[in-house]
Amino acid sequence: MKKVVLINDTSLFNAHFGCQLVGQSFRENFARSHLELIGALPLKFDAGACRALLKKADLLVINGEGSIHHGKNLHLLDLAAHYPVALVNCVYQENPPSELLSRCRFIAARESKSAAELRRQGAEARVVPDVIFDSLLLNAFQRGAPSEDIGITDGVTDTTAGFGPKTPLVADYLSQLCRHRRIVTGRYHAAVACMVMGIPFCAWPSNTWKIEGMLADAGAGELLAADQASAIQCCPTDHAPKLTAYAGEARRKIRAMFDVLAGI
Repeated sequence: MKKVVLINDTSLFNAHFGCQLVGQSFRENFARSHLELIGALPLKFDAGACRALLKKADLLVINGEGSIHHGKNLHLLDLAAHYPVALVNCVYQENPPSELLSRCRFIAARESKSAAELRRQGAEARVVPDVIFDSLLLNAFQRGAPSEDIGITDGVTDTTAGFGPKTPLVADYLSQLCRHRRIVTGRYHAAVACMVMGIPFCAWPSNTWKIEGMLADAGAGELLAADQASAIQCCPTDHAPKLTAYAGEARRKIRAMFDVLAGI
């Protein structure tokens, strides 16, 4: 069984419901693909102090998530200079050129805009939606009858705009989404959860192009509004079948990606 270390496991340091589900989905897919997870590290760590662990791995799987944009957290790519690395589940936006991308054994962006940016830098990049789409907990969550109309979340750029994503229990946040017939959100993972659970929603942009990129890939660009006020005005009352189809295809692509990682 091949050994892997998960890098930038955001579930280790963040009570964000999306980070928790992402970390869970990685572990579920490692197990399904017969990849032995021998360690997980947060966004910031001392690579020298962790050398013994990193050298034991057949592959370092970097969870890019929303971390690598506008020149931030490029230290994650430094690992490719010394170890076999796969960069997956990432946004990639407005970063300086890096020859380290060419050293990665596999690269997958969560949406086409990031994949195009990676390709412009000479990297081979696939598009594989966020691994949260394959979370067993999220897909099994039962949505009851809603008791309220529009629910409004906050956003990365305005954490006071509505209810936030941090919660002691993931199920509590999902229940909060499900209490509403419709959701207006500035949170990428809240939009994903609505797709999976069949909740009509409208979104406004985050701090990167991750939301608009995902919605464009789903053929649902009309669900992106300029701001929260506009999103409230145009929030639909029905969940589009194309979003259910996108979520289902996302699960297939995610599982295929982990099978590829197992073969590296």
